[in-house]
Amino acid sequence: MALYIKNNKKIETIFEKGFTIKADGLLFKGYDFKDDEIKYGVSVSKKLFPLAIDRNLIKRRIKEQAKNVKLTGFISKGVSFFLIYTSKRVLHSNEIKRSIEGLSQKL
Repeated sequence: MALYIKNNKKIETIFEKGFTIKADGLLFKGYDFKDDEIKYGVSVSKKLFPLAIDRNLIKRRIKEQAKNVKLTGFISKGVSFFLIYTSKRVLHSNEIKRSIEGLSQKL
Protein backbone atom coordinates (compact mmCIF):
# COMPACT_ATOMS: atom_id res chain seq x y z
CA MET A 1 0.00 0.00 0.00
CA ALA A 2 1.28 3.45 -0.87
CA LEU A 3 1.58 6.25 1.65
CA TYR A 4 1.51 10.00 1.16
CA ILE A 5 4.91 11.59 0.72
CA LYS A 6 5.76 14.15 3.38
CA ASN A 7 9.56 14.42 3.32
CA ASN A 8 10.49 17.79 1.77
CA LYS A 9 13.91 16.55 0.61
CA LYS A 10 12.29 13.68 -1.27
CA ILE A 11 9.75 16.03 -2.83
CA GLU A 12 12.52 18.36 -4.01
CA THR A 13 14.47 15.41 -5.44
CA ILE A 14 11.43 14.19 -7.37
CA PHE A 15 10.96 17.58 -9.01
CA GLU A 16 14.67 18.23 -9.67
CA LYS A 17 15.98 14.82 -10.78
CA GLY A 18 12.88 12.73 -11.46
CA PHE A 19 11.48 11.36 -14.71
CA THR A 20 8.27 12.66 -16.30
CA ILE A 21 5.38 10.95 -18.08
CA LYS A 22 2.47 12.90 -19.57
CA ALA A 23 -1.12 11.82 -20.10
CA ASP A 24 -4.38 13.65 -20.81
CA GLY A 25 -4.66 16.22 -18.05
CA LEU A 26 -2.09 14.57 -15.77
CA LEU A 27 1.65 14.67 -15.33
CA PHE A 28 3.53 11.88 -13.53
CA LYS A 29 6.84 12.85 -11.92
CA GLY A 30 8.70 10.04 -10.21
CA TYR A 31 12.10 9.16 -8.80
CA ASP A 32 13.57 5.84 -7.68
CA PHE A 33 14.90 6.22 -4.13
CA LYS A 34 15.91 2.52 -4.00
CA ASP A 35 14.12 1.86 -0.72
CA ASP A 36 11.14 -0.41 -0.07
CA GLU A 37 8.49 2.30 0.04
CA ILE A 38 6.08 3.56 -2.56
CA LYS A 39 4.96 7.05 -1.61
CA TYR A 40 2.99 9.53 -3.64
CA GLY A 41 1.48 12.98 -3.65
CA VAL A 42 -1.15 14.83 -5.63
CA SER A 43 -0.80 18.44 -6.74
CA VAL A 44 -3.31 20.86 -8.28
CA SER A 45 -2.21 24.34 -9.32
CA LYS A 46 -3.57 27.24 -7.31
CA LYS A 47 -3.03 29.41 -10.36
CA LEU A 48 -5.39 27.30 -12.50
CA PHE A 49 -7.94 26.71 -9.72
CA PRO A 50 -7.99 29.59 -7.23
CA LEU A 51 -10.86 28.08 -5.22
CA ALA A 52 -9.83 25.47 -2.65
CA ILE A 53 -13.16 23.70 -3.21
CA ASP A 54 -12.17 22.89 -6.80
CA ARG A 55 -8.60 21.87 -5.90
CA ASN A 56 -9.78 19.54 -3.14
CA LEU A 57 -12.44 17.99 -5.39
CA ILE A 58 -9.84 17.25 -8.05
CA LYS A 59 -7.41 15.79 -5.50
CA ARG A 60 -10.10 13.50 -4.08
CA ARG A 61 -11.01 12.30 -7.57
CA ILE A 62 -7.38 11.62 -8.49
CA LYS A 63 -6.69 9.70 -5.26
CA GLU A 64 -9.86 7.62 -5.62
CA GLN A 65 -9.23 6.75 -9.27
CA ALA A 66 -5.57 5.92 -8.56
CA LYS A 67 -6.83 3.41 -5.96
CA ASN A 68 -9.45 1.99 -8.36
CA VAL A 69 -6.91 1.51 -11.16
CA LYS A 70 -4.35 0.18 -8.64
CA LEU A 71 -1.69 2.53 -10.01
CA THR A 72 0.85 1.51 -7.38
CA GLY A 73 0.75 -2.05 -8.75
CA PHE A 74 2.42 -0.81 -11.94
CA ILE A 75 5.24 0.91 -10.06
CA SER A 76 8.35 -0.84 -8.77
CA LYS A 77 9.26 -0.63 -5.09
CA GLY A 78 11.28 2.39 -4.09
CA VAL A 79 9.71 4.77 -6.59
CA SER A 80 8.02 7.80 -5.09
CA PHE A 81 5.93 9.99 -7.37
CA PHE A 82 3.66 12.98 -7.77
CA LEU A 83 0.53 13.18 -9.86
CA ILE A 84 0.20 16.76 -11.09
CA TYR A 85 -3.10 17.93 -12.53
CA THR A 86 -2.50 19.96 -15.71
CA SER A 87 -5.96 20.29 -17.25
CA LYS A 88 -7.53 23.74 -17.24
CA ARG A 89 -11.01 22.44 -16.44
CA VAL A 90 -12.42 20.16 -13.75
CA LEU A 91 -12.50 16.67 -15.26
CA HIS A 92 -15.06 14.05 -14.29
CA SER A 93 -13.95 10.90 -12.51
CA ASN A 94 -14.26 8.82 -15.68
CA GLU A 95 -11.92 11.15 -17.58
CA ILE A 96 -9.40 11.10 -14.73
CA LYS A 97 -9.60 7.30 -14.65
CA ARG A 98 -8.81 7.14 -18.40
CA SER A 99 -5.82 9.44 -17.87
CA ILE A 100 -4.49 7.31 -15.02
CA GLU A 101 -4.95 4.15 -17.09
CA GLY A 102 -2.98 5.83 -19.88
CA LEU A 103 -0.22 6.63 -17.41
CA SER A 104 -0.15 3.06 -16.13
CA GLN A 105 0.29 1.74 -19.69
CA LYS A 106 3.25 4.06 -20.24
CA LEU A 107 4.90 2.87 -17.01
